[in-house]
Amino acid sequence: MIRVEGITKVFGPDPQSVLPLLEQGKSKSEIQAETGHVVGVHNASFTLKTNQIFAIMGLSGSGKSTMIRCVNRLIEPTAGKIYLDDPDQGARDVTGMNAEQLRNMRRRDMSMVFQHFALFPHRTVLSNVIYGLEIQGKDRGESERTGQTTLEMVGLGEWSASYPEELSGGMQQRVGLARALATEARILLMDEPFSALDPLIRVQMQQELKKLQSDLGRTILFITHDLDEAMHIGDQIAIMEGGEIVQIGTPEEILVNPRTEYVARFVEQADPTGVITAHTIAMHLPGPRFHTVREDSGVTYHARKGYEDIEYGIDRSDKLHEVLINGNKVAVEPLAKILEQHASSPFIRPRDDLVLTCQRDAVLRELLRGRVCSALPMIVTNADGGVEGIIDEAELISGILEKRGEVGAEA
Repeated sequence: MIRVEGITKVFGPDPQSVLPLLEQGKSKSEIQAETGHVVGVHNASFTLKTNQIFAIMGLSGSGKSTMIRCVNRLIEPTAGKIYLDDPDQGARDVTGMNAEQLRNMRRRDMSMVFQHFALFPHRTVLSNVIYGLEIQGKDRGESERTGQTTLEMVGLGEWSASYPEELSGGMQQRVGLARALATEARILLMDEPFSALDPLIRVQMQQELKKLQSDLGRTILFITHDLDEAMHIGDQIAIMEGGEIVQIGTPEEILVNPRTEYVARFVEQADPTGVITAHTIAMHLPGPRFHTVREDSGVTYHARKGYEDIEYGIDRSDKLHEVLINGNKVAVEPLAKILEQHASSPFIRPRDDLVLTCQRDAVLRELLRGRVCSALPMIVTNADGGVEGIIDEAELISGILEKRGEVGAEA
């Protein structure tokens, strides 16, 4: 949907004169000391795919807000290219658009949500939401119907006649989000939209955004300084330092394999329970920690070394046939089913006659909840139902404490 190729932005009277210094490998601080110019972004490249949430994360001054403003050319890049890939019109060069083309792109293809809500105080909530539709020249009646529908989506249908000053901060942010959604732009650019909100409201807005993105299929470029927020929201994350993108990957890839010490410092403070998956921490079967006990009618029985009392029967299609403890068959149930059954009963005694199975993409938080229901090792399966591995206490602890590998390791 969006391709960013080698974007550089230099602030100062003669930005082009700085490009050779960047090519020589001089740092941002060296260039500022020598020339007085400030390097906002240097040689940034990434691809934002259709219906994806791409989070750009970094501390203040890392270049993330400059980067997002380069995408819709609120800030003019010094070098590099930005393409808007369209299945109907092909690849359009955003950096080469004239003023009229740029206005049309902003009206129809991209909407932006800022940290500060930027609502018009003299307009009602509904009037604020349909402002973008007015700019597009849409019929007033049609615009109001669209605006009201969008307000219903974000839970503000009853507040359409109110004014911004009558709303809380979280509600005002919802109005800003509704205004962006109402234009039906396929791409949302969001610059730290939730950072000014209270923690509880912020989490609610993150959940709301995920739901809206799932329902509407929008493509979102999301800026944040909070790694936990980036990991909760982003399908892909780019981490910026000193104007450069230092790592791009899925939340789990970044958490498990930080490429630099800068990234590793963030990872150490991140919450892994909603990111680390069963596939990553499982003890894979078959493997060196398992041995074959016997074969019987097309079923191979494996036991974990040191835990000979538990046998896992796997058939020829790699699916679980049965689990035996001291020769006795025990019940096997999906994790999701058990969690649903015990959702209203958090204080239960773990069963020693029940084995749970989970999908490979189940996250650590779900696995820990499952451990409350069953004291036996959990079985990880793939999409076809084939057995991938086993998770016991050691793997759960590893997932929490040893959540990252060596800096520089390949993801």
